[in-house]
Amino acid sequence: MSTRQRWLRIALPLALIAVATAGAAWSPRLDLPLTTGTWSAPGGVSSGLLLWYDTAETGTMSLAPKLRYWFDKSGQAQHAQVSSGQFQPYPTLASGVAGLQFSGAAVQLPASIPLEPMTLMLVFRQANDGLSHPLVGSSTRFSGISMEFGRLRVYSSGQSVGASTARAATGLTITTVRTATGAADGFQYNGGAETQFSITTTESMNWIGGMFVAGTARYFVGTIMEVVIWGRSLSPSELQAAHRALGAKWGISVP
Repeated sequence: MSTRQRWLRIALPLALIAVATAGAAWSPRLDLPLTTGTWSAPGGVSSGLLLWYDTAETGTMSLAPKLRYWFDKSGQAQHAQVSSGQFQPYPTLASGVAGLQFSGAAVQLPASIPLEPMTLMLVFRQANDGLSHPLVGSSTRFSGISMEFGRLRVYSSGQSVGASTARAATGLTITTVRTATGAADGFQYNGGAETQFSITTTESMNWIGGMFVAGTARYFVGTIMEVVIWGRSLSPSELQAAHRALGAKWGISVP
């Protein structure tokens, strides 16, 4: 067999494999790591982890060039999707780090997340502190978590059931909401002092970056970097560990 014949025997099958897998190149990169648990939860706090979206892992986002799917790193297969349209979130830089710019659309969760009990940590940057920004909410009801003029609020069926102190600084922050069944709930910015409130609700959330407010869908305007939700109230030591991990990752100063 000539050198040319041997080369063709090797090259042709490789070319066919490349053509056959080009349209599904995302499959091994996105599906296999999710099922094999290759990521360690922030601060090692894995118990009760419900979903975890992260723009630092660009392989977990399907961009064409705007966001179509956001793959869940928690291992719970809570992969999210965005309808194709003018306002799909798109990759951008904010405070010198990569994120997704939101301006008129929400990321639809595949399952509803109860408002109580849970712990939400959201790394984001607002476009303007003087606006109302639904962070996580319901697509059909006035329930969820919103940043309003620098103050964080929790809504249950249209009623404000808790509000934080005003945020002292703009820019990239880790915003935390922790709710517990039959116990005190709390807000934190960048792992600082917790502002307590009290909520008793059966409401749930299924949107990232949106909420159905008084019969109208309203959307977050700004950049989201990371969303982590546990289905329970984290302990003080767990909160500290997760905050420190996220702070080190995104260059945010935490206690």
